[in-house]
Amino acid sequence: KNAVTVLEDADLNLAVDAILWGAFGTSGQRCTATSRIIVHQAVKAELEQKLVERIGELKLGNGLDESVKVGPVINRSFLEKIDEYVKIGQAEGATLLAGGHIVTENGLASGNFYAPTIFTNVTPEMRIAKEEIFGPVLSIISVNSLEEAIEVNNKVEFGLSSAIFTADVNRAFQAMRDLDT
Repeated sequence: KNAVTVLEDADLNLAVDAILWGAFGTSGQRCTATSRIIVHQAVKAELEQKLVERIGELKLGNGLDESVKVGPVINRSFLEKIDEYVKIGQAEGATLLAGGHIVTENGLASGNFYAPTIFTNVTPEMRIAKEEIFGPVLSIISVNSLEEAIEVNNKVEFGLSSAIFTADVNRAFQAMRDLDT
């Protein structure tokens, strides 16, 4: 459950670029894929708006096509597993901002394509925030401080990578010291 932390002083455009690649670049099917965004409440709405705007630009299709940004998932059973997690997220009270469905239009019916998906209003206790999905599903968790962000980051069993976006090098070094990743 790799996290990107976005603090209130972050360059949001830079963060969005990294988040989109990290979460959806390999359809969420790599061990270091971004699956959680831990964002300071002060910039949460703006970050969400930017992510939703940009997610619509991501082309799905054959991964060998250089214009494609999101390829298929490995097989039908994984596609169904991803869809089940999306349903679990909704049932647990997370708000679906984008995606959340199997894609079959535009010639993609013969493949295993899942729309890049973003949930907000996710709490650290929700299954979509704790369990490995290995698909293009991103959970946004809001916090009010760097210390809270570190606590949320460290609450998961699975955490192979972390990133932080801040303009304050001291906070970046604090995160490097305190993140359990």
